[in-house]
Amino acid sequence: MARINWRRIGLHLLFWVVYILLNGVLSTIYDRVPTLENLPRAMLAEVFSLPPKIALVYFIFYYIIPLYLDRRKITKLVLLTLVAVLVATLFYRLFVGLIYFKIFEPERNFVVFNLTGLVLTQFDLFITTAAAATFKMIRVHYKSIEHEQELMREKLQSELNYLRSQTNPHFLFNTLNNLFVLARKKSDHTADAILMLSKIMRFMLYECRQPRIALSEEVKVIHDYIELEKLRYNKRLTIDYQENMAHPNDASIAPLLLLPFVENSFKHGANSTTGAVIIQIMITLSNNQLTFIVKNTVDRDSDATPPGNGIGLQNVQRQLDLLYAGHYHLNTKRENGFFEVTLDLNLDV
Repeated sequence: MARINWRRIGLHLLFWVVYILLNGVLSTIYDRVPTLENLPRAMLAEVFSLPPKIALVYFIFYYIIPLYLDRRKITKLVLLTLVAVLVATLFYRLFVGLIYFKIFEPERNFVVFNLTGLVLTQFDLFITTAAAATFKMIRVHYKSIEHEQELMREKLQSELNYLRSQTNPHFLFNTLNNLFVLARKKSDHTADAILMLSKIMRFMLYECRQPRIALSEEVKVIHDYIELEKLRYNKRLTIDYQENMAHPNDASIAPLLLLPFVENSFKHGANSTTGAVIIQIMITLSNNQLTFIVKNTVDRDSDATPPGNGIGLQNVQRQLDLLYAGHYHLNTKRENGFFEVTLDLNLDV
C-alpha cells in the first residue's frame, strides 16, 4: 500500500489557498470596492468557482499530458484539452450562476451562456491553469536539479569507494613483498611484521568505512607502518620523523589519505635504491591547517619511473580532488638526490 505524501498534499493545499486569497484581492480591485471590507465575499465567490478549476488543472496535469505527450499524440492532446476547457467553462458558469448567485446575490441577473461571460470564464481558467503549470514546472525543475546532484554525489562516492578499494590491495602487495624478504632471510622479526600488518589491515577493514576519522588515528597507522618497515631495513634505513600537532583528536581527515605518501617513500626510497636510505617525515597541524612533508633518497642516475608517477600517488591525488577540491595544494619535486612530496590541506572542509 502506497504511503500518503502529506508534504505534497500540503503544498497543493497551500497553492489553492494562496490562489483564492490573491484572486479575491484582484476581484475587489477589478470591481473598485474596498478590499478589506469585500475580501471575504470575493474569496467566497472564488471558492464556488474552484471545483471546475481544480478538476481542469488536475485532469490536464495527471491524465492528458502523461497519457498523450509521452506518446507524442499531440493532436489528441490538444483536442482533449479543448474539450476539457469547454466542459470546465460550462461547470464554472453553472456553479457560480446557479449556486453562488442564487444564494448570496439573488438580486443579480446572471446569464449562464452570456458570450462575454464565457470568454472571461475561459480566460480565468487559462490564467489558473497557467499559474498552476508555472509552479509545477518550477518544482519539477528543482526536483530535476536535486536528482542530478544526487546522481553526481552517488557517482563521486562510487569513484571514491573504487579508489579506496584500490588502496588496500596496493598496500598489501607492497607489504607482502617485505614479508617475503624477511621470510627468505629467516628473520626473527617475521612474526612481529605479520602482527603489525594484521593491525594495519584491521584498521583498513573496520575504521576506514567512515568518511572521516580522527587525524590521530591516521598518524597512528603511519607509526605502525614505519615500525613495520624498520624490521626489514635495519641499519640501512634512517628515519627522521617530526610531529608538531596540537589536539590531533579534534581534527578529522579522510582515511588512508596520508599513508600512501609514506608507503611511496619506502617503495621508491628504501626498496629502489642501494646503500644508506634517509626518509624524512614531518606533520604539522595548526588551526586545522595540515602540512605533510615526506622526503626520501633516490638514486641520482636512476632511469626508473619517477616516484611521483606511481599508482598510489595518482590514486590519492584523485581522492583529494573529490574530497578537498580547492582546499589543498600538492607539490612534488626531485632534487639533490631526494624526492619530496608536500601536501597542504585544509581540514575544515
